Amino acid sequence: MNVPLLRTGVSPHYQPCPGARTGFVFICPGRFEAQRGYPCAAGTGANLGRVLVELHRRDPVRFASMHRVDYVVTNAWPQVEYPALTGRSVPTLAEVLQPNNLRRLAAELAGLQWVVACGALAHEAVRALRDGGRLVAQAAYGCHLSQRALNTMRGATDTAGRVALWAAAVVQQLSQGSKAS
Repeated sequence: MNVPLLRTGVSPHYQPCPGARTGFVFICPGRFEAQRGYPCAAGTGANLGRVLVELHRRDPVRFASMHRVDYVVTNAWPQVEYPALTGRSVPTLAEVLQPNNLRRLAAELAGLQWVVACGALAHEAVRALRDGGRLVAQAAYGCHLSQRALNTMRGATDTAGRVALWAAAVVQQLSQGSKAS
């Protein structure tokens, strides 16, 4: 999927969007994000694009656009992680929950009304911010949007079906005002 012209300030871990009301938190940038210079590149980015179409269709108030540039997209951990570079794919929970890291994430999410955490470490970071009173946005939690993670979802047999289920669960959480799970 082609990414429309990105805004200034974009890095492998963070895509700002002044005035955005909704944002997404993933785990950390990897090889493709480092190569391309923006978060959620390659397959995860393609699935984010698919999800945005479905979220916009289901809830055009919270998801007013089908285009990723109209959302804040960031990561629970800003450092690029992939086995050939760092020997791992993701940070530790302790690293994600470091006070300096949580301050950074809180600043990147400041002003948002809705945040969608994608993946277990993103869930933990967003919960820590909410529990600490540093995030007032309503939060929803879903699996990571990598193809591998989506393929673990039950109830659908193809990517389109899994994307629809994922989007339905996120919209339901936000509609119910869910703060957990």
